[in-house]
Amino acid sequence: MNTCEHELETALEIARNAGELALRHFAAPPPAEEKEDSSPVTRADRETERYIVRMLRERFPLDGILGEEGAGHPSRSGRRWLVDPIDGTKDFIRGNPTWAVQLALEQGERVILGVIHCPALGETLHAAAGAGCFWNGVRVTASEVSRIDHSILTVSGLNAAAAAWPVDGIRSLLEECWTVRAFGGACNVMMLARGKADIWLSGRGMEWDYAPARIVADEIGACFLTRPGDGRIDRKHCVLCAPGVEREVRRVLDISGCAPVDSPIDSMED
Repeated sequence: MNTCEHELETALEIARNAGELALRHFAAPPPAEEKEDSSPVTRADRETERYIVRMLRERFPLDGILGEEGAGHPSRSGRRWLVDPIDGTKDFIRGNPTWAVQLALEQGERVILGVIHCPALGETLHAAAGAGCFWNGVRVTASEVSRIDHSILTVSGLNAAAAAWPVDGIRSLLEECWTVRAFGGACNVMMLARGKADIWLSGRGMEWDYAPARIVADEIGACFLTRPGDGRIDRKHCVLCAPGVEREVRRVLDISGCAPVDSPIDSMED
């Protein structure tokens, strides 16, 4: 077993156990508080993150950790875990099942594995560099759709997207795509990974939101794009798309640059 396989198996185990912990609160979600950015947080978010961080520190004591709910540990290995204990807290609070536990591992600035686990749906998506992407154990790839008007568009946060992307471009996508869906970031990425959707547009997200999506895109043959064209996960916005519609998505959203889809992140500027 190589190192990446070991890390992936451990991440899957931790994500599933964390999902069970979060599920204990799901039938009757605890009261939500409001963070400085106006997003909600609950006791379930914090308890789940504490569990994940404890497990990661036990298994990989030299690795760094960055968590949505405040976890931060410096790296002594050149690697860093990105933790989103409950991606989709608003859905969690309202009793919608489209929330997820997300974990990803960076080596340098390159994401090398990611896990998206949706406990309430019984679905798990994972990907590792060079090893493919799997949904509930079945290998998946991006769709072969090659036309915008045949594409299913998914959107996370329309108002935020309008602040990050050209409004005229968003309007064009909404009008020209075959249909539009919005199930929350994790489920949108799962749909795209399975070839059930073709474009995911997001206007507000952090590194822990986008890190799993980045490696998923790499391993399904999709494109992870940002407005400057560099594909960094710290740009706080992104669009994923099937390779057949990349050219049109770049044109409609005025995405800079022509960097190859598989260009390594760690070669980019800081």
